[in-house]
Amino acid sequence: LFVGGSSMGSRSRGTEETLRYQVVEKHLADRGYEVRRYAPILCAETARHPSEQGSTEAFFRLARYIGVVSRPENVGAGGKPEAVAMTAPVMHTEGRMMFTMPSKYKRLESVPRPTNPDLALREIPAFEAAVFPYSGYTSESDAQRKLAEFLKRLKPDHANRVVKNRSGKIQFAWNAYDPPSVPAAMRTNEICIWLGR
Repeated sequence: LFVGGSSMGSRSRGTEETLRYQVVEKHLADRGYEVRRYAPILCAETARHPSEQGSTEAFFRLARYIGVVSRPENVGAGGKPEAVAMTAPVMHTEGRMMFTMPSKYKRLESVPRPTNPDLALREIPAFEAAVFPYSGYTSESDAQRKLAEFLKRLKPDHANRVVKNRSGKIQFAWNAYDPPSVPAAMRTNEICIWLGR
């Protein structure tokens, strides 16, 4: 059974749809993480360009794509722009930001096509991950520090399953659930470390 969201973050997520996952193991009390099995994720993504300060420009490219701040910058069913509901979390990988798509889209082909060439659609296959929740304001540099800290907390059998990409870097994402207006102490973030079989 896949569920949406985790109990920690529900206080500040409103009615936004969250990612679907199944909790496989819980180690929150002693090590600060749980192992989750995620269903496939459809998303729209964009690179954070070196010339951009922070994540603001990348966020607004994605926001314009779904139609939050303007007419949707996409081509949906019937060749017309289609508003896409905001979901949580906003996912970040090294140098990239992703908006996950609502569950009503079952296939990548059904997701509205971006008109901005700086955006792309992507499907992340089903995966397992060690997920560490934390609060406060966060950034890519902060997430890298948290990653180093959290890797030390993994049980040996999980540490041996950590996935690395082709360049030898650990495959992880940092997830942010809240808009900037939410106070630091009430914010929900996660470090999500991919685990192999």
